[in-house]
Amino acid sequence: GNPNSLHRLGTEAKDVIDSSTKQIANILHVKPSEIIYTSGASESNNTAIKGIALKYANRGKHIISTELEHSSIIGPLNYLMTLGYEIDFVKLKDNGEIDLDELKKLIRDDTILVSISSVNSEIGIRQPIAKISEIVKKHPKCFFHSDMTQSVGKEDIDLSLVDLASFSAQKFY
Repeated sequence: GNPNSLHRLGTEAKDVIDSSTKQIANILHVKPSEIIYTSGASESNNTAIKGIALKYANRGKHIISTELEHSSIIGPLNYLMTLGYEIDFVKLKDNGEIDLDELKKLIRDDTILVSISSVNSEIGIRQPIAKISEIVKKHPKCFFHSDMTQSVGKEDIDLSLVDLASFSAQKFY
């Protein structure tokens, strides 16, 4: 039944979805209203990046990311560049972690988004999400997005450190 329908089967379907959403919210320590269902992490990344960029374009058009990101991050960033957004890629240290000092220098008054994956999907580099969060939170007009697909369900994650998190349930069942 269509959960948006008013017939019995539709309302029962909506009840199941709402109940499941509450369970997921409890597990993730977030509000049910903060959960957005998509077809997967790639769609979630696109939604998060384009959503913030287009909604808050009046605040600025500067975004920071890394060259280690999944194509579902790089693709929307490339698209946004065609719309006049400026993308900076924070340098990486020899161990693959981002250079936190450079991140501090790159954030400007017109920076609206920092998007950095928690764990790289190909080589497994873990980024210091808590330290990145500390830096970004000092800039109230800037949002912090993290693709957490490779870490959710595998390590403890604190979603309060980010404004937006993307992941796919198929990675952790």
